[in-house]
Amino acid sequence: MTDLKYFCLFIGYPYSGHSLVGSIIDAHPNAVISHELHIGRLVKKGFSKEKIFSMIILNSMSYAEHERRWNNYTYAIPDEWNGRYSSIQVIGDKKGGKSTKLFTNKTEVFDIVDTNFGIPVKYIHVIRNPYDMVSTFYRKTKSAGEDKLKKNIEKCLIQIERVEKLRKEIKPENWLDFYYEQFLLDTAASIQSLFRFFELETPSGFIENCMKILYKKPHHSRFDILWKDEDIEYFSRELSLFSRFSCYSYNS
Repeated sequence: MTDLKYFCLFIGYPYSGHSLVGSIIDAHPNAVISHELHIGRLVKKGFSKEKIFSMIILNSMSYAEHERRWNNYTYAIPDEWNGRYSSIQVIGDKKGGKSTKLFTNKTEVFDIVDTNFGIPVKYIHVIRNPYDMVSTFYRKTKSAGEDKLKKNIEKCLIQIERVEKLRKEIKPENWLDFYYEQFLLDTAASIQSLFRFFELETPSGFIENCMKILYKKPHHSRFDILWKDEDIEYFSRELSLFSRFSCYSYNS
């Protein structure tokens, strides 16, 4: 893998759009992104760089055979390179929420990934309306009780704090904030920005093929459940402490 430029890691939260963004990068002829391989866990167990890279490639191939299906949605980009490559310049793994938790709790894992892979690490932080993220997580979790929504709000806030903690340890040029709603609104500009981040060219026809699987607009899952005014007000007040979420509100 003499052409390798960067290792890609996803940092963030469940149900924010990581799987889609990971599949788009994996569809590039010069990139391979595994799905849910959990690199931090492998590093913690002592797997070698060579072993991890081999597992990433095999995972990408296997996942592509199943059309990169996840949560009843097919993320494979039609007529592109999912599970295949011409040469590998970018390699990495899509594992957002748990990777964030592991990297903030186990700083030695962070150091190993950042220094021992032999290439710079690039971090993608996918951001989505937090009210939608919390609402989707609420519907997916099995726990019950009147305070279930409040607990999910608190979990989201903890994850946001973890991300901000990690951000301080990473050079700005190695960190990309990728806004999900803006991506759907201006897909071409977002994909071009994503590939510039990795110093990759955007192949001819690639954007058009990506648009074949995209929703026209994001699903506002916050309206699928009942939010109390007090929960909206509390979450809004806490989110105001984080500048990158200042563009979001319950009604936006």
